[in-house]
Amino acid sequence: MKTNIYSNLLFLIAIILIASCTKKNDDQAKIIDLEDFCAITPDGWECEVVTSNFSLSNIPAKTETPIAIVKYINLNVTFTRYDNAKINPSLKLDFYPIEKKDALIEFIKSQQLYSWCIPMYYGETKDYFILTSPCFINGGAFTDEANDCISDLHEAIKSIIMVNDYK
Repeated sequence: MKTNIYSNLLFLIAIILIASCTKKNDDQAKIIDLEDFCAITPDGWECEVVTSNFSLSNIPAKTETPIAIVKYINLNVTFTRYDNAKINPSLKLDFYPIEKKDALIEFIKSQQLYSWCIPMYYGETKDYFILTSPCFINGGAFTDEANDCISDLHEAIKSIIMVNDYK
């Protein structure tokens, strides 16, 4: 009888340990998933994952706070902006839980009337819905030169995300 009680107790402890390990692995998988966005950066690009203390200047206008922001910059390359200033190519991506996708799509549609720093769909993964803004892509410069400077980064990111048409 005592053996049966100890066996059941040992079994229960094993289940609890396995469950806690699974939860820890899920949490680590999400962190690794965000780090993948830095791991794929082409040569010359720097990447930073921000998960707290967000600056409002890194979030599209009127958009809720993301769970993470990934910021890219290439300090080895410059292009000439519309005001003749030389700037480095850059990109900011805001990450939201995929469960908020429908609400964010509706929000994006409601903001298309406005002209600047509006939220814009960039792509998604199984865990994340990713937004950016026209002002977060090369500081709002969309000349051929600016687009050429960032095309390798867009291509690298698009290799690990899905891009759907929600129009």
